[in-house]
Amino acid sequence: MILELLRPEPEWLRGISAALRIVCYVACLGAAGLGIFTFGFERLQEPRDAAACRRMTLALVAVGLASSLAWLAAQVALASDGDPFDAEVWDMMLTSRPGVSVLIAWAGLIALALVAWIGRAAIVVGAAGILAVAVSFTAIGHTTQHQPRLLLAAALVIHLLAVAFWAGSLWPLALASRRGGPAAARLVEGWTRVAIWAVGGLVLAGVVLAWLLVGRLEVLVTTAYGWALLTKVALVGVLLGFAAWHKFRLTPALAANAPGSGARLAASIGWEIVVMVLVFWAVAEMTSTSPQGEG
Repeated sequence: MILELLRPEPEWLRGISAALRIVCYVACLGAAGLGIFTFGFERLQEPRDAAACRRMTLALVAVGLASSLAWLAAQVALASDGDPFDAEVWDMMLTSRPGVSVLIAWAGLIALALVAWIGRAAIVVGAAGILAVAVSFTAIGHTTQHQPRLLLAAALVIHLLAVAFWAGSLWPLALASRRGGPAAARLVEGWTRVAIWAVGGLVLAGVVLAWLLVGRLEVLVTTAYGWALLTKVALVGVLLGFAAWHKFRLTPALAANAPGSGARLAASIGWEIVVMVLVFWAVAEMTSTSPQGEG
């Protein structure tokens, strides 16, 4: 979005498309992450927090459906000289990679909505929905244009599932932390033990993706894609800093029932959510340019 607006003659429609992509990332991966969190940790939540998470999942599903549809309309407009309602282009778009990606994402989001409505009894449907949301991103983007295609797709799915788990867990963790008490401490500590493995998978898959897509170190400082990637890496470093601070300082204080510890952890997680949204922005910038530069 910002990369487009910094051009000498920016195309506003492309900037809007990138902004919609950020919203889509946040909503789709947030809903998938809340689904993962629910399956793994709902038993440790307060009933009212679990109910709030189900409502948030439904809200994110609605935003994901709307934003992905709006993004697809923007692609139609870009392909038809500004007409987002061109029926002929819509017919072509729905069978193209962007259209297939959105349709797969919709299937996953609808499955997640069903789980939020029914509950853990639909766990198989929910697992399929989570996987579908992650797989939808392999239908478009740079991983479709480079080899080895299968390895890139697998690394992207692993990377996105780990991102979804991390991003989708932040809000319910903040809810629990704000309440404080031993139950909140058990939830945060249990999540942290799993998150260590998820972060390892996220980093490993991210390194594989970066190496296969970028190939040469000079690309990192000579292309817009490289700078966006470096920005993303820096922001992920900030997130890891938050994670370390929470694990070694704020979570032990919460477990010890130190005065104000829950409020401090909840506030810190709030800032972590802000940084996570910035990570999604950096990813949207990466998808709007080529790893090999404009030429």
